[in-house]
Amino acid sequence: MMSRTGSDSILTGVVQRYPEKTFYLSQVFNDTTNSYKLFWFLAILSLIRRTATRSLSLPGIFTEMAVIAWHPVCLYRLSLGRQDKLQEVVLQIKQESGLLPNAVPETVREFVEGSPNARKMLEFFNRYVPTRFLTPWFAQQLSGERDYTKRTHAIRTMARNSQTTPFACPYYFEGMGARGSLHLNDSWRAFLVENLGIAQAFAEHHLSVYLQARNPNVPGIVNKLEAPKVRQLAGARNFWRIVRDEFEQKGRGAEFKDIYSGRLLAESFSIDHFLPWSFVVHDLLWNLTPVETATNSSKADSLPDLDLYLPRLGKLHFAAIEVAQRQPTFLEDYTDCFKEDVAGLLTLDESGLLAKYREVILPQAQIAMNQGFQPSWRLPD
Repeated sequence: MMSRTGSDSILTGVVQRYPEKTFYLSQVFNDTTNSYKLFWFLAILSLIRRTATRSLSLPGIFTEMAVIAWHPVCLYRLSLGRQDKLQEVVLQIKQESGLLPNAVPETVREFVEGSPNARKMLEFFNRYVPTRFLTPWFAQQLSGERDYTKRTHAIRTMARNSQTTPFACPYYFEGMGARGSLHLNDSWRAFLVENLGIAQAFAEHHLSVYLQARNPNVPGIVNKLEAPKVRQLAGARNFWRIVRDEFEQKGRGAEFKDIYSGRLLAESFSIDHFLPWSFVVHDLLWNLTPVETATNSSKADSLPDLDLYLPRLGKLHFAAIEVAQRQPTFLEDYTDCFKEDVAGLLTLDESGLLAKYREVILPQAQIAMNQGFQPSWRLPD
C-alpha cells in the first residue's frame, strides 16, 4: 500500500500544468474520518464520465455514492467504519430492494432513483459532504469558525465568489437544500475530463488506505472497490482436466470427485472457490476445486465446514500436485501460497500438505467469519 506521499505522486504528472489544482486536490482527503468525501468525489467523477452536463443534481450524486459503495459493502462485506452512515444506508437499501450483493451498478442505480425512501435516506449526506469537501480552498477564511450553519453558509458564498478568481474551487451551488444542484467550474471540469484516470486512481488509492485501516488483515482491498470483473477460469479448468485425464490413465478415476458431494465428476464440471471469491478476490489454484454445478450453486459464497471438507481439499490437491510436477508452471500458485520452493513442496506428504493448508485457510476463514460470511456450510443431503 502506498503512503500518503506515494499517493500524492499519482498527481506528479499533472503538477506542472495544473499546480493550483493539484495543490488543493492533494489536501482534500487529509484527516479523513469517514468515507463520505471519498465516495462523494468518486460519484462526481462517475457522473462526469457518464454525462456532458456541467450541472449535477445533489440527489444524483448521493445516488451515485450508494451505487459506488454497493459492492464494497454488500458483496465484499467491507466495513466503512463503525459509525459510518453510508454503510448503514446502503445495507437498508439492500434490504428494501432485495437486490443481490453482486447486482450490477445500473440495477442498483435504477432502484435508488425509483425509491423515495432510499433517496430520503441519502439526503443525510447533504448536511456535511458537499460543502466540507471544499474546505481546503477556504481553510484560511474558515479558521476558528466552529458553528456548522455559519461554516456552511460561508463555504457556499465563497464557492460562488471564487469562480471569477484564478483559484476557483471545483463547483458552486445552485438552489438550497438536498434537492439543489452544483455547477462544475468549467476549468475544473476540463481538468478532470482530461485527467480522469489520474483523478480516479488518486481517489481510489485514498479509499483503499481508508478501508484497509478499518478492515485490517482483509485481503485484496484494492480489488474490492468496484463491481467484479468477468473471471477467467479457463486455466483452472485446463489444470483440472489434465489431473482428471492422468487419474483415468492410472486407473484412479474414482479419485476425481466433488469434495462436497463425494460424487464422481463428469467431463463437464464447475470450479468452486473453497474460500469464497468475494473474500479472496483471486483465482489461484490452491483455493480452487472441481465440483458439480449444483454444488457450486448451493455453496454460493458460504464458508465450508472446515473439519469435514478441508481434509478432502488437501487430499485432492496432494494428488493434483503429483500430476502437476511435470508442468512446473502449475505449481507456482502453491509455492507462493505455502512459502515453499518446488523441491520443498514436492517433499511434503499428504499430512504435511494438509498442515500447510490449515496454516493458510484457518486464519483467513476466521477473518471472513468476522466479516459476516456464513460459516460451516455443508451440502444438503
